[in-house]
Amino acid sequence: MATQQEVQNAVSAATTAALTDQLLGKKWYLSKILWVNLIAAAAMVVQMNYGFVFDANLQTLVLTLVNVGLRSVTKDPIVW
Repeated sequence: MATQQEVQNAVSAATTAALTDQLLGKKWYLSKILWVNLIAAAAMVVQMNYGFVFDANLQTLVLTLVNVGLRSVTKDPIVW
């Protein structure tokens, strides 16, 4: 069984980690949403240059669903 001091140290460490994550967020390059949107933009450039085009409504639907899905699992703010 943990001593009172060990419990206090664990709580203090967990609190510090949680506050640090909330205040500092995550680096921009760790954002899944950002990467998905950059890939979507690159795909759009490929479509414009090579004529391989998916229906615009389908593209919008897929990108929206992916972004909503990623947003639902992402809680950290981005730090630039």
